[in-house]
Amino acid sequence: MSYDQNKRIKADAAFVEGDQETAFKLYEEGAYEYHDSRCAFNLAFMYYHGYYVNRDYEKARKLYDATSYMLGGESNFNLALMHMRGQGGTVDLEKALSLMQTSAAAKCIHAQMYLGVAYTLGYIFDPVETECISMIPFPRVIYRDPTSILLEGAGFDQRMEDLRYELIEADQDTAMDMFFKASLHLDHTYAGKEIGQARFEYGRGLVEGFGPEYSPKKGYKMIENAAIYGDNIQAMQYLSRNASTARIYGIDTRRITLLLGDGKKESLE
Repeated sequence: MSYDQNKRIKADAAFVEGDQETAFKLYEEGAYEYHDSRCAFNLAFMYYHGYYVNRDYEKARKLYDATSYMLGGESNFNLALMHMRGQGGTVDLEKALSLMQTSAAAKCIHAQMYLGVAYTLGYIFDPVETECISMIPFPRVIYRDPTSILLEGAGFDQRMEDLRYELIEADQDTAMDMFFKASLHLDHTYAGKEIGQARFEYGRGLVEGFGPEYSPKKGYKMIENAAIYGDNIQAMQYLSRNASTARIYGIDTRRITLLLGDGKKESLE
């Protein structure tokens, strides 16, 4: 017997409206009685943050693990961060990297962008500003409280730091492949910011010869797309700084200048 999706919608609505008790009970019913993966994911999210119940990283980790087969890769992304931070168990950077790769293969744009940066830098890092991905009521990143970031940064383990560099090597080809795959996403409703950043990073790589392909014309067009349709400030700045070269490749820099002047100059200062 399948779970009534209307109950999940009711649970999402209850959570958004602040009725955490109703949301928790409906997600719990869907997860344990009907084995609904979306309910289990949302139940994990509530345990992770301590909504209605006491925060329990161990239960959250188990529930995310149980939903790791879900399309979209969000469960594995959250699991990767938990293994990276030792939430609900020990720190396991090797497992974190494997989960992030699985998430990226499932087309999670956040995992693809993470790996693009990681292979650019040549080490595993903690994206400290990112707490996790929520699916209530739609996929979105939850950003971390700056206080918790400072507290977690208090400890230092040299062995663990060394391992961050041992697990992967800087690889321009793989980095560009990740940025390219992220740039292909089309749903700006939920990931507009990430799509704009992906297209900027991929375009800049093409312009500067980072990775296997050097194609300034294609790269500048991609950066223009990031600026105009992705509303990406970095892309606008890049085109503004390289206006004379961009014009050679057919970029209308006047339009970029207008975008920069349309309430965005303040953010550049």
